[in-house]
Amino acid sequence: MTSGEPRCLLLHGFTGDARDWLPCSDSDAKWLPIDLPGHGQASDPRGGFDDVIRALLATIPECVETIVGYSLGGRVALGMLREAPERFRQATIISAHPGLTEPELRAERLDQDLSWIRLLRRQGIEAFVQSWECQPLFETQRSLPPDVLQRQRERRLSQRPEGLAGALESLGLGVMPSAWDVLRDYPGRLRWIVGGEDRKFLAIAQRVRSLRPTTEVAVMAGIGHNPMLEAPRALRRLLD
Repeated sequence: MTSGEPRCLLLHGFTGDARDWLPCSDSDAKWLPIDLPGHGQASDPRGGFDDVIRALLATIPECVETIVGYSLGGRVALGMLREAPERFRQATIISAHPGLTEPELRAERLDQDLSWIRLLRRQGIEAFVQSWECQPLFETQRSLPPDVLQRQRERRLSQRPEGLAGALESLGLGVMPSAWDVLRDYPGRLRWIVGGEDRKFLAIAQRVRSLRPTTEVAVMAGIGHNPMLEAPRALRRLLD
């Protein structure tokens, strides 16, 4: 591996794209941010969750040895570890869910995702973004500078409704195979980053550490679900 080859794969969250990483990364060749299927310039996903994961793995250069994923990207990263546990020597998961194990919760999430899919296909991207941004999950972002929020909104509005709908159908939490066993058995170094104000995902991080005591958990005080947006410099220090 040469100094000019990428070593760290960066996976963004739902409604985002590779540019989301710009505030907490730079032009250093070690970073490899990509658009996930259905987002940005990437093609729409084809097949089920495992099919999409295998297709993504086939595109990742062999020189990449570390994977970092936020939210949806974190779940995709876990899917990659499930499919190829020896492929990455280190993984960092940010504000992500390892998968639902209770049938009733999975069915509930499938219904929720179906509602978003219908909104996207019937009313388009503007109506979807308006509703998506009103979720309590993003409450801590409301105090961010207006220009930061506007850039995020413009990026969301630039997405294709069918691309996002396809991403929910193929990669949504309701269809994602559970990765809890993956976390327990993963042979590499595992780091978990979560915002201290993101109560649901903070509880998930604590559960991960109980399952796998060697997990390095970093709690970012005063931060909500999206450290990339809310505290990019602090997140960069953690990633370094």
